[in-house]
Amino acid sequence: MPFDAYSIAHLTKELNERLQNSRIDKIYQPDKETIIVEVFHPFPRREHRLLITVHPQFYRAHLITEKPVNPVRPPAFCMLLRKYLQGGRIIQLDQPPWERIIRIQVEVYHPEAGLTTFALIFEAMGPSSNLILVNGEGLIIDALRRLAETPQREREIMPGKPYLPPPAPELYHPGNLTWTAFERILQFSAGEQPIADVLAKELFGLSRPLQLEIMHRAGVPATLTVATATTELRRRLYDEITAWHWQTTAEPDCLLYLDSSGSPVDFFPYQPRHLPVERLQPAPDLNSAIVATLHQRNQDAIFQQKRNQLKKAIKKAITKAAKKQERQEAELAGAAEADTYRLYGELIQVHLHEIKRGQTELVVPNYYHPQAAAVTIPLDPALSPVANSQLYYKKYNKAKSGQEKIRAQLARTKLELEYYSSLESSLANPLSLTDLSEIEAEMIEAGLLKRQSRSKPAANVPVCNRPSRFVSAGGWEILVGRNNKQNDQLTMKTAAPHDLWLHTQKIPGSHVLIRTQGRPVPPDVLLEAANLAVYFSKARGSSKVPVDYTEKRHLRKPSGAPPGFVVYTRYQTLYVNPDPEILERHGLK
Repeated sequence: MPFDAYSIAHLTKELNERLQNSRIDKIYQPDKETIIVEVFHPFPRREHRLLITVHPQFYRAHLITEKPVNPVRPPAFCMLLRKYLQGGRIIQLDQPPWERIIRIQVEVYHPEAGLTTFALIFEAMGPSSNLILVNGEGLIIDALRRLAETPQREREIMPGKPYLPPPAPELYHPGNLTWTAFERILQFSAGEQPIADVLAKELFGLSRPLQLEIMHRAGVPATLTVATATTELRRRLYDEITAWHWQTTAEPDCLLYLDSSGSPVDFFPYQPRHLPVERLQPAPDLNSAIVATLHQRNQDAIFQQKRNQLKKAIKKAITKAAKKQERQEAELAGAAEADTYRLYGELIQVHLHEIKRGQTELVVPNYYHPQAAAVTIPLDPALSPVANSQLYYKKYNKAKSGQEKIRAQLARTKLELEYYSSLESSLANPLSLTDLSEIEAEMIEAGLLKRQSRSKPAANVPVCNRPSRFVSAGGWEILVGRNNKQNDQLTMKTAAPHDLWLHTQKIPGSHVLIRTQGRPVPPDVLLEAANLAVYFSKARGSSKVPVDYTEKRHLRKPSGAPPGFVVYTRYQTLYVNPDPEILERHGLK
């Protein structure tokens, strides 16, 4: 069910009951399309958060429970709303009949102007959705989306301009449609035109799902044309259309429509008789139904977009580090020729008298070789014999001094690649939006992503999310870190010295911890934890995966090591074939 006029009618009543007489305490703008108004209701004492978003696909308004994550610097429109509305009282919420508009009337006291009334108008118009602040004289103070007047656009949404509602493209809706008008509409429609298309064109306020429901209840086939519609069918259809206007005043039947896996994918403020009843599930109210569908789908889209963005950044970093590793290995291979350069320099020095200027090579026996095998030494014909010898000694000294430096650089690059692989593995795990935000923060800290705000971040920000907790069949607690920050927290701070730590051997993955309380761990619990270690690693789906385990006291974190990196000693290795029954017991597929 789209966020249409019929849904808005019932939602507005529902929100009005909860928000009327509430005081606006705070206003947030977590992104360019969303405003969140936090209010306090004096009786009964309660707090609410009203979310309004003009997202082109998931435009909606409803209450939320989660606290928003906000930018350090509020956008200009957010600051304007705070200036005019913060501290004000919500008088009422209403909807113009069969319009996709919610008006929030707010009364604010200003010392200079006294008691002033403002309207915050939400136009739920798909890609053209907008949120507009209007003063008591009907003038626009500002809008989330300013729109200048053009030949294609009939109204102007700019500060100081009079607010005009969106022009209605049709004349009739279920509240003002008469039988005579309905007959006239059909009379002037082409006979071969389907009646469903006529309803969509000539009446406003009826979404496609609601049209299908009306025709189903009237017993009118969806393919019925104007010419084949009898007077009786037309009358039944008219009665059904107008009946929906009165249903906006009744209590709605809030229902969720579930997909084949049992997840909510749609909502209805009525019983949709054209859908299978076994796929319908009651919802406590319309707000809850919208949160479970539109809001959740929006969150899933945000999650997937952010996850793809992080994956792309990690892939780019891995590609760059892999190329750097290739260069360093080539440099190291060149540096390995140091002894050859020294030998060439020595042999040229010994055979100076045999070399003539302009000679391109020197073939002499290698006195370091047991059989004194001949060696061919390339010469620069532009240099003297002595200069050729000095050139090879210079190359020798450079290669010798560069070997240690290149080895150190190569070790750092390999550590980088290992760290990036661990980030990649974290993104492959089942994650919440909070988990993803932690990984994003870690990547910003590591320089893999640019910081959105110019302000300096707080140092040593604590991990706000907790590791996953599992309980074995025997009651043993098993903890699993879902990202590198959590891995560090879990291993270096949470774990006791005798807790058992597990990790896939030389494979990026999560740190897994069995809380032992000093007791020996039974083999079945160890196997269960090892299965979790494999599942939360890059080896998921593989067989005979090596999993190392040791007590926490045998682990240490090298100074300067990246998050999630530890070294360990005195460990044992278990080879695991993942057991589906163990994973299923913990709700993992």
